[in-house]
Amino acid sequence: MIIGVVGLIASGKDEVAEYLEKKGFEHHSLSSILREILKKEGVDATVDNLTQYGNKLRDEKGAGYLAKIAHRRIKSNKAVISSIRQVGEIEYLKKIPGFFLVKVTAPIEMRFERVRSRGRAGDVKSVEDLRRVEKLQASGKGGGMNMDQCMELADFEIKNVGTFDELHRQVDGLLEKISKKE
Repeated sequence: MIIGVVGLIASGKDEVAEYLEKKGFEHHSLSSILREILKKEGVDATVDNLTQYGNKLRDEKGAGYLAKIAHRRIKSNKAVISSIRQVGEIEYLKKIPGFFLVKVTAPIEMRFERVRSRGRAGDVKSVEDLRRVEKLQASGKGGGMNMDQCMELADFEIKNVGTFDELHRQVDGLLEKISKKE
């Protein structure tokens, strides 16, 4: 079983993935893979640089490039891939037997508070900046990400608006649903 996790900035993608890790899933984050590539290139991992460099890789190496790297790293029959942001990544992953895509959603104000509290270098500094970045990522116009379509391609949705325990219960329910489909 491979679970792909897609969602907007600070929606809870990594929390879902980390919880799945505790349940024996190996975790591969496309954003972490991209950060590794940026580090090797000597480029700061700001949101803008991640977006621009991700688009550059897609144009030069194909839309599913980061997903292919993550897929090659999988060593077991239970994995989670987070931070999916390109339709081509989903198209590649959906060809893998046992792959399911989950979207994680939360209101923008809640997500901005999460951004502020995590204090990650390069993160946005205001709700307006978050809206600007997400607008660039939304439609795929001008070579950008197509988060709107990525979210539409999801097989399941988790609404991350409560506590960690509530989120974890939703993930447990999701695993039950997926097990019935396999």
